[in-house]
Amino acid sequence: MEGVKVSVIVPVYNGERYLPACIASLRAQTLREIELLFVCDGSTDGSLALLREAEREDARVRVIAFPENRGVSCARNAGLDAATGEFIGFCDADDWAEPQMYERLYEIALRADAEMSFCRVYKDYEDRSENVPLGFDTGARFDADAIRETLIPAMLSRETDSDELPLSGYTPRNLFARALAARHRFRPDIRYAEDLLYIVSCALDARAAVALDEPLYHYRFHAGSVTKRYSPFVPDSHDLSNDAIEALVGGVAACRERMTIRRRKMAVTAVRNLCLPGSPFGFGERVRRARDYLAREDVRGWFADVRPADFPPRLALRLFLMKRRMALTICFLFSFVFR
Repeated sequence: MEGVKVSVIVPVYNGERYLPACIASLRAQTLREIELLFVCDGSTDGSLALLREAEREDARVRVIAFPENRGVSCARNAGLDAATGEFIGFCDADDWAEPQMYERLYEIALRADAEMSFCRVYKDYEDRSENVPLGFDTGARFDADAIRETLIPAMLSRETDSDELPLSGYTPRNLFARALAARHRFRPDIRYAEDLLYIVSCALDARAAVALDEPLYHYRFHAGSVTKRYSPFVPDSHDLSNDAIEALVGGVAACRERMTIRRRKMAVTAVRNLCLPGSPFGFGERVRRARDYLAREDVRGWFADVRPADFPPRLALRLFLMKRRMALTICFLFSFVFR
């Protein structure tokens, strides 16, 4: 396609249930000079048939089909190789976008002479929708120094340990100039937090980024969401991602401080993961694995200086149990109380 302003890359793996809503939202974008690149990653359900139908109906839709599952990073990388737009965006197959999303992100990037733009997101749960604050006003522009000192630290963690999430390192909320995006790749060996690593890599390479304080992307949470079920790739993927991010930004003091907070949060996630639905481990094995994990020297170091009493009760309890390496108690809570 000629004159494409934005290419949207959508990895699809067994997304049949929510895929029609995703396709419809992208085809309804107010930005007409758009190409929609769906990468079907070896799906075994009806996803490919849905995509082929959309491809027949809309010349802006292009489908890349893998014969076997290769993982979300390989799917996104294939989309990067095929994209022709001035800018590149991403969408997940179980999510959807407001009609004006890509037009607004494209326009503000051009006005600010920025290679990246990013917006607010909705978190859509089965019973409610949450409009997540961005923390930056529309038009806030970050040059290379501000990206390192302000924007990336905000993505890594809150200023202190918190149950609140940092600025989401979630690829679909961003738009990237194609020349920038094409210089970087998603790592196939990282199955979780690969988004943040890619964003940080691009951000460090960008001249400028700009904020759009409008909620335009719907991040759907459901029982099948990857964060809601046990994964065999946790904590290894988190460790790989955090190590790679730290290698990129460890020289920036603000980032170095936030990385320790981030690692503590990911450590709690690692223990919780053992207790999620789909876990193959009985309670005794969960405790044994949690005990081994908490005994790691690096994990002990992340909690060494934290003062649980400085935090709200529920967070303080988790930090206390992690610091004291009380594997049995924390596994009991994650298995039967904090579900």
